[in-house]
Amino acid sequence: MNFIRISRLRIAGLALVAASAALTACGGGGAPTTATAATAPTSSANAYTGPAPATADVQAFAVNFWANVRVQNRCGQCHNATSPAQMPNFARSDDVNLAYAQANTVVNLEQPSTSLIVTKVSGGHNCWLADPNACGEILTTWISNWAGASVGGTGTQVQLVAPPPHTVGPSKNFPGTSTDFQTTVYPLLTQYCSKCHAPDAATPQPPYFASSDVNQAYQYAIPKMNLNTPMSSRFISRLAVDMHNCWTACGTISTDGSTVTPANSSAGQMLAAIKAFAGMVTLTPVDASLVTSQALSLAEGTVASGANRYDANVIAKYEFETGTGLTAYDTSGVDPSADLTLSGSVTWAGGWGITVGAGGKAQASTSSSKKVHDLIEATGEYSVEAWVAPALVAADKSYMVSYSGGDTLRNFTLGQTNQNYDFIMRSSASDLNGMPQLATPTAAMVLQASLQHVVLTYDPVNGRQIYVNGQSTGVTDPQKGGTISNWDDTFALVLGNEVSSDRSWQGLIKFVAIHDRALTAPQILQNFKAGVGQRFYLLFNVAAPTGVSQGYVMFTASQYDSSSYLFTSPTFISLDPAVKPNGVIIKGMRIGINGTIPTVGQAYSTLNTTVTSANYTAQGESLSSVGTVIAIQSGPLTDQFFLSFDQLGSKTHVTTETAPIPIPFVPGPVVSAVGVRTFAQINSTLSKLTGVPTTNAAVLQTYTTVQQQLPSDPTLESFSSANQVGVAQLAIQYCNAAVTTPALLQKLLPGVTMNGSLYSTQAGIDSVTSALAARVLGTGLITQPAASTLTGVNGELDKMITKLCTGTAPCSGNVTRVTSVTAAACAAALGSADMMIN
Repeated sequence: MNFIRISRLRIAGLALVAASAALTACGGGGAPTTATAATAPTSSANAYTGPAPATADVQAFAVNFWANVRVQNRCGQCHNATSPAQMPNFARSDDVNLAYAQANTVVNLEQPSTSLIVTKVSGGHNCWLADPNACGEILTTWISNWAGASVGGTGTQVQLVAPPPHTVGPSKNFPGTSTDFQTTVYPLLTQYCSKCHAPDAATPQPPYFASSDVNQAYQYAIPKMNLNTPMSSRFISRLAVDMHNCWTACGTISTDGSTVTPANSSAGQMLAAIKAFAGMVTLTPVDASLVTSQALSLAEGTVASGANRYDANVIAKYEFETGTGLTAYDTSGVDPSADLTLSGSVTWAGGWGITVGAGGKAQASTSSSKKVHDLIEATGEYSVEAWVAPALVAADKSYMVSYSGGDTLRNFTLGQTNQNYDFIMRSSASDLNGMPQLATPTAAMVLQASLQHVVLTYDPVNGRQIYVNGQSTGVTDPQKGGTISNWDDTFALVLGNEVSSDRSWQGLIKFVAIHDRALTAPQILQNFKAGVGQRFYLLFNVAAPTGVSQGYVMFTASQYDSSSYLFTSPTFISLDPAVKPNGVIIKGMRIGINGTIPTVGQAYSTLNTTVTSANYTAQGESLSSVGTVIAIQSGPLTDQFFLSFDQLGSKTHVTTETAPIPIPFVPGPVVSAVGVRTFAQINSTLSKLTGVPTTNAAVLQTYTTVQQQLPSDPTLESFSSANQVGVAQLAIQYCNAAVTTPALLQKLLPGVTMNGSLYSTQAGIDSVTSALAARVLGTGLITQPAASTLTGVNGELDKMITKLCTGTAPCSGNVTRVTSVTAAACAAALGSADMMIN
């Protein structure tokens, strides 16, 4: 076997009982158990009075695993030493050492996710939540914490396992139209499933494979059907195994798994319909001249998720594995679970994640969120870690992760302002809203509309820091040295918005974790390299064409979203540790799916490399550093992948690329080459011109009020009079703040003093108009307004000041009037087209 990393050896102080010992339900007999309500534990175990832990490993077991499972509404209700004393009794409370010996029969400290107790509970055995997978993840966390404490580390090791051999052969692919589906499977779905699985149902439940729109229904139904082996269809197992919503007898699957009996049962009727549909689809042949690897599906890969993450101090974690319903579970294993309730425009994304639309959010209760306050205040430091893919790069003050009480009160927030990540945090050095915020450098534009790993860390010595994709963004926190003793424990944790629902963020969230320690730079890089989501190491067998014993081309693959797979890190590797390949030529590699080779997404078609013994290590030899995306066809349960090569070893097959069909150019409407600044740019520009921060209370209130009225489209043709009114209101507020603040006034109007005689002379008027003209006008432009002519900027501002200072409210001797007129002149200059044109 080959290991991605060197596997640790655990020397147990107690002999291990046979690992095949089975977990059964209370009372024996192996009867299935059902899930309990999705709540935090309501009872606790009795205080322990038995023998002390015999070894350090037993102590690690007691603290990290045993204390969590022995409560009565978890494993302690059955696997105890009293009643019913169900074996293995790893949750017994009388002797931690005996419990430890029994636990070793159902756990795997090398690969916690493969532990017997995990697979059993993930399959539905006595899960204390509504989602067995969530219980399985929590158990995996407890076992991982035990393993990490035992050996002083937290890395999860991944052992590569050779997949079953499959020859690439012809396959049936789903037609591009729903015609055949409409006459075979669709009638059963609309007749018996439309009460739930349709968007217009009384209680709509996705996926909408029973939609009245047959094309929509077809797209949702494709992942539930297998045209090559209809018996493997999810529709069949849902009826025959899960007994879900059967309209007649559900039916049973035959012993050999080849059919359903009786034929007229619900599952039997569905099987006949899928077979009829499959019979209308012709096989897609495979070109016999291709040089190919063997084939495998996503599920036949080695699970890579969470490999070598640093999770020693996680207090809340969201992996979004559930995929259905309105609850995203906290799988940190730290009670109480701060589970999130999905509301508004939030949908589950394929490959683990949620997609947040306008107005949507995922929020925990204030009571369960309190643990975040309590545990972080105890350490005085913390980290917020997220894998996110923003949908917009023009988004102002939208929040991804927030622990807050509304738009003006918070403990911390990870936010977005255009292409900046924001770190807002309450401390002794900030106001109660966490201002001023820390932001990534605007010029760097680190926030991109792609999947990114973002980490916020705080400790009193270093203050706030922001990391993106494993690297520090280099921003320095002026608030370092503060404390967080003023945090509020009545706030709630929320993703994708503010608790008050007025800071909507849009995009994909695939992972969130909160740590009660500040992660170090190496730990952050470690978690970035570990990746995110449901990932697999896919081992494509190429032993025959290369002559390398147990030779494979390995990819890290995952379902990127609901419509595509992500393939990264192609590596040539042998699972035979005695082999060191040399001279293996690899050219023109392409990824095939279901017997066909897609024309798009072939990032490795230009690959030209040779595997050498000099570059080969125990982890193989990397073939490329780029990744690619391949479209989903049938779905992750049934799609089968293979690799094709122009040359592999001595085998060759040169692929001739099909010439692309030229797309005729259709000119759009003629628009001006000159544009206007949009809302966020206007706000930032006025702040820069006046020196007034965007966080100024009066400015922020005005901006929030008129933001929707400011330009959102940068084209000159879209600019309206309503936009100009909004600009004028905001400019007035900025200028008023500038002229009434002495320090800012001197930067805006050097040498000018607000007194009653300022506008009594032409020199006084000129000192204001010339400073404003210099502030707003550009230099070195081909065309620009004149500053000093009678009809130029100075002249127009002169006329304005003179007119405002005469009549019923003269300026002479009136400081208040002088200040108001100066602010008006400032707003006229800074809110003009000179500022607006971009």
